[in-house]
Amino acid sequence: MKTALSIAVAAPWCWQRMLRPERMIHVAETGSGRPLIFLHGWSSHGDYFGPQVEALARDYRLLMPDLPGHRRSPAAPEALSIPALAADLHKLIMARGLEKPVLIGWSMGAMVALDYIAQFGSDRLGGLVIEDMTVKITNESGWRFGIRNGFDAAQSTAAVAAMREDWVGYSQNAMPRLFARSYTPAAELGDWISAEIALNDGHAMAALWQSMAAQDYRALLPTLALPVLILHGGESQLYEPAVSQWMAANIPGAHRCCFDNAGHSPHLEVPEAYNRALVDFVTSL
Repeated sequence: MKTALSIAVAAPWCWQRMLRPERMIHVAETGSGRPLIFLHGWSSHGDYFGPQVEALARDYRLLMPDLPGHRRSPAAPEALSIPALAADLHKLIMARGLEKPVLIGWSMGAMVALDYIAQFGSDRLGGLVIEDMTVKITNESGWRFGIRNGFDAAQSTAAVAAMREDWVGYSQNAMPRLFARSYTPAAELGDWISAEIALNDGHAMAALWQSMAAQDYRALLPTLALPVLILHGGESQLYEPAVSQWMAANIPGAHRCCFDNAGHSPHLEVPEAYNRALVDFVTSL
C-alpha cells in the first residue's frame, strides 16, 4: 500500500482555489458519489488523508481542503479562528452545491465541523465523523476530558508563547504524538510529516491553537440532530478513551468505534480498519 506521502505526490487530484480573493483556499477533489469532506487537524493539511483517497475515490466524491493557515492556504494570523474556518467551510459547501456531505473531522477539524453546526445548523449535512477529538481541550475544575495529563489553560498559554518564539523547535515534538507509542511510522512517512509540520507559520499555528483553547462545545452535543460516528485511538497520546465515551454518551444516537492499537491518527495508523468503519457509517445514512 502506498504511504500518505506517495499518494500526496502522485495522485491526480484536482487542486482548485475558491472563496473570496483575499482568502484563497486550496481544495483537493477526486471521485464521484456522495461527498465526503475531510477536515484535517491542527498543523497538518489535506494530503494527510492519502490512504482514504486511495481506497474511497472510486465510490465517493472526496474533498480535502487545506484549511486557512495551513500548507497551500496561507492566511494572516489575525484572521484565523475556529469560527472563521467554519464559515469558510460553509462557503465551500455552498459554492460547490454539495448535497448532504458527510463531514469527517480529525482533531482540530472536528472542532471546525462542530462550529459549522453551531453557526449554520446541520440540515445541509448527511452525517458527522469525529476522529480523536474532544469538545474542550483545556482541563479545569469539573472538566477532565481535555488533553491528557491535566493540560490546562496555563499550559496552553505557555504553549502558544513557545510556538510564537520558535515554531521549528516546538514542532519537533509534534510528529510522535500523532501516533500510538507502540506504532512506528515508516521512515518516509515520519520524515514527511515532520518536515510538513515544520513548514507551518508559528504565529498562524499559535492563533489557531489559542482559538481552539477558547472553544467549548459541551452544550452543543445534546442538540446534534444528525448521524454521528466517533472514532478514537485506544492508545492516543492526546485523549484518553474516556473522552470518546463521554462524547458518545452526550450525543443522541451516536456510534463509537475504538481502534485499540492506534493513537491520535487512526486514518494513518490503521487505514484499512478506519476505512471500513467510515464506509459502514456512510452506507448506513
